[in-house]
Amino acid sequence: MASLRDKVGKLPAAQLEAMARDAGDAVAELREPFIRASLQNLERLRQLFTAVAQRPAGWEAEAYRMAHDLKGQGASFGFELVSHIAHALCRHLTAKDMETAADAAARDKRALAQCEALRVILSKDIRGMGGEHGAALLKILALPAPGAGENPGPGASA
Repeated sequence: MASLRDKVGKLPAAQLEAMARDAGDAVAELREPFIRASLQNLERLRQLFTAVAQRPAGWEAEAYRMAHDLKGQGASFGFELVSHIAHALCRHLTAKDMETAADAAARDKRALAQCEALRVILSKDIRGMGGEHGAALLKILALPAPGAGENPGPGASA
């Protein structure tokens, strides 16, 4: 049985270019809905990290799912910095060192800062790693630059 690579390799170059262009157009059409949905999720995350007394049972799973979606989808839409910061947020949500109220409060404070950074990146449509602004955000958030530690991109585990 022929592999997809074998089949695609037999297509004319012009057809392959058209397919790539169509795929790029499809991603571009989905970018705005992704931003809108992500901003709504970030508002929900902000609520979860600020209204400590009103958190519903299982809030950590809800927060992790939203952060993990951002991590996995951000780079697909050209927001590599979103994926990088969302990866750190996922790690904070799964950290096992939250034994005291002070630990949890520190985690919530970091998570709120990360959510605000993500909101700004998406609201301002800052693509890629954000250049100098992205580097400054990572410094403020005390996060390593990509390649300086783990790879937080799509497919990386959290």
